[in-house]
Amino acid sequence: MNQSPKTVWRMASLVEQQLSSLGSDTYTGLPEAAWMNCLRLIRMRQQAQERGWFRAATKLERELTREVFQLSRQLVTLQQELESAADDKPVPETSTIYEDLLALEEEFGEYDIELKTKSISVVTEPIVLEGVYLGAFEIRLEFTDLNSDAPFQYQVFAQDPQSPITDDAVTHPHVQSDIVCEGDARVPIKSSLEQGRLLDFFVLVSRLLHTYNPESPYVALSDWHSAECSDCADVVTTDEQTHCTSCENRLCRQCANSCTDCSFSFCHDCSTRCEICRDDCCESCLKECGLCGSSCCSNCLDIEERCPICETQEDEETYEPDQETRSPETVPPSGDPL
Repeated sequence: MNQSPKTVWRMASLVEQQLSSLGSDTYTGLPEAAWMNCLRLIRMRQQAQERGWFRAATKLERELTREVFQLSRQLVTLQQELESAADDKPVPETSTIYEDLLALEEEFGEYDIELKTKSISVVTEPIVLEGVYLGAFEIRLEFTDLNSDAPFQYQVFAQDPQSPITDDAVTHPHVQSDIVCEGDARVPIKSSLEQGRLLDFFVLVSRLLHTYNPESPYVALSDWHSAECSDCADVVTTDEQTHCTSCENRLCRQCANSCTDCSFSFCHDCSTRCEICRDDCCESCLKECGLCGSSCCSNCLDIEERCPICETQEDEETYEPDQETRSPETVPPSGDPL
């Protein structure tokens, strides 16, 4: 959206006032939220193990591993912030901020300024990482209140969300719930905002979105089109997965039970077994033996719908061999008195 010079200047003035009101002293806090989240996942995993919910425990363990990794990165970043903290952070003049805002149009094509909500936003070009289409992202910068430790906050919104099957909250390998995992870029991003270098800020975040770090994704690009097996909780790629014909849950090939009659795949909850041969079978293909009522697959029923056990028993009962052998009647010789 084209912005009038007056609107751009007013926003530059507001940015200068925001930076001046907060002063140069900022508080660098510990990553308490990440720490508490790790503790919560540890308790949940322990409870799942105690109750025998091993699939849930496995899933929680994977999530805990990711959270611990993120916590460690935040601690490393905190150390870098403390080491690189500057005593003096001069506030840029309104004219300098104004020039930065005008440069956004040249860098991103267009940008949006909302004076009422005190927000500035740009939209990236559609992003493709390692062959995975992620779409364009809006980077929205907003003012914080005066009680905040930082002058600004920002979020990243997918314009055409291409979330992986396993997590709808993830729109980018490093974006979850519209929040970017900044990693090593956290210090330069934080510095650019505290110093009012808005062009540098938007460029840094845009470059971050165009970058993939395989060591710390919320969901790896190799697993982007993968799904979690509903039975064993393993994550399987598209080529290695199937689905339950009945409930549509996704399954790995090891957990899929193939019906001996129709050959369709079913999950553990939607499949059963023939009571005679014990082969996997779906409920739709099972039939009852006409005599004993056993649930049988088609291979275990004869044309009269009898299971092998009942067929043998019935045949034995209906077979009655003669117990006496009759001899032919004796005809008296001729001439003998009757």
